[in-house]
Amino acid sequence: MISLLRGLYSLFDRLSKTLSAICKVVLVLSLFGIVFDLGIGCILRYTIKYVPSWYEELARFLLVWIAFSGSVVAVEKGGHISLDIFGACSFRVRAFFRLLAHILMLVTAVMVCWYGWRFAQGGWFGVFACMDFMHLFYGYVGVPLCFLGVGLVALRNIIGNITELITGAAAA
Repeated sequence: MISLLRGLYSLFDRLSKTLSAICKVVLVLSLFGIVFDLGIGCILRYTIKYVPSWYEELARFLLVWIAFSGSVVAVEKGGHISLDIFGACSFRVRAFFRLLAHILMLVTAVMVCWYGWRFAQGGWFGVFACMDFMHLFYGYVGVPLCFLGVGLVALRNIIGNITELITGAAAA
């Protein structure tokens, strides 16, 4: 049983690290894109008095991807919001509450994936107002994809917490 849990933990650990690396690349490209986009927009506005119609929408599109891909990276590194009021409790109590927190995170991620995917599918029939060559789907699909990553990380942490509760030692 323990070897199965450790194998599952190892599998989900590799998956979450791979997905986190992909999200880091998306995050960096989106950050460079938004800086370039807003920089060009400001330069054009104040030098030749031309305001491109697309630069605000592109910034909004990139901001969605920055926020949600950054959440995957933060959760994978353990940088999410958590309470540390159980620090004085026993090992098993702390592990139980960590397990409970990760279960709640997984449930939330599944719900956001489900409804986010349905919302993104609805965006396939619309286009951005000023970027009429791009479907709204491409902006919206970042939400369910990134919460899929959050769910994978939460599942990895759940398996790790169950292993900790059974063995009394850390999973990895």
